[in-house]
Amino acid sequence: MLEEVAVGDRIARELAAARAKWPSAAITDLQFAEALAQRIATQKDLSSAWARLRVEDLFLALWCATGDARAIAAFEQVHRPDLDGVLARFRRLSVTGDELRQTLRIKLFVASEGRAPRIADYSGFGFLQNWLRVTALRALVDIARSEKARKLEELLADDDMLGMPSLSPDIASRYSREQISRAIKGAFARAVANLGPRQRNFLRHAQVDGLTLDQIAALYSVHRATVARTLAQARTELTEATRKELGAQLGIAEDSLDSVVRAADSRIDLSLSRVLKAPELADGSEGEDT
Repeated sequence: MLEEVAVGDRIARELAAARAKWPSAAITDLQFAEALAQRIATQKDLSSAWARLRVEDLFLALWCATGDARAIAAFEQVHRPDLDGVLARFRRLSVTGDELRQTLRIKLFVASEGRAPRIADYSGFGFLQNWLRVTALRALVDIARSEKARKLEELLADDDMLGMPSLSPDIASRYSREQISRAIKGAFARAVANLGPRQRNFLRHAQVDGLTLDQIAALYSVHRATVARTLAQARTELTEATRKELGAQLGIAEDSLDSVVRAADSRIDLSLSRVLKAPELADGSEGEDT
């Protein structure tokens, strides 16, 4: 009982401090209490949860979730160093820092397709600063991969290496060879962009640099079997991701695309060699760990 009273007093005190810090915030005590109650319900261990509760952070996040421009300005003022730190990891993208910041602002603070703004996902337990870094990094990695896939697709625009397989009558009746070719290249580019950094590095060493498994293993201080497994997994993921993306683009069941993907896979090495030389796929281009 005493613990509950102490927690209540602390919440009231910190909520008052948050209101004093941002007097224009239109978050009522009832709204805050309801939001806190919803979040408490998700906590398995309340004793430890109370110690991690960040009232001021939750108050600011709830205010931002309303879409109030003043809230977003306050958020960016408080967390500008954190945002700048994450954005700095994506300097190599062709889009400007301002464009990235605007895109991130939309991802964090704008609702979409019946979904609340991403800032509303913050639980209030743990520092908002840490949540922001992780969320912003994930969002920017998605942006980087999309940008990377676009550039790789441009590289493949005139590439016949993925080729054109014989099409089944069903597919041929619905799509032209040009449409299929463009779709294959786009799907393949996105599949390459979504590979993990180590997978791309190993593929580059094998396809572009001509290194053996033993040489790659020595370069990364790993076992030869690890290199072989990583390369095999990368190839499998490329094929599966290309098939899945192609099926989604064309509205065709994936199992109907086996002949298309198999034909592309038989010539994939030459296309891989081309795209893996691109500077967009150099180490650290996404800010990911390698």
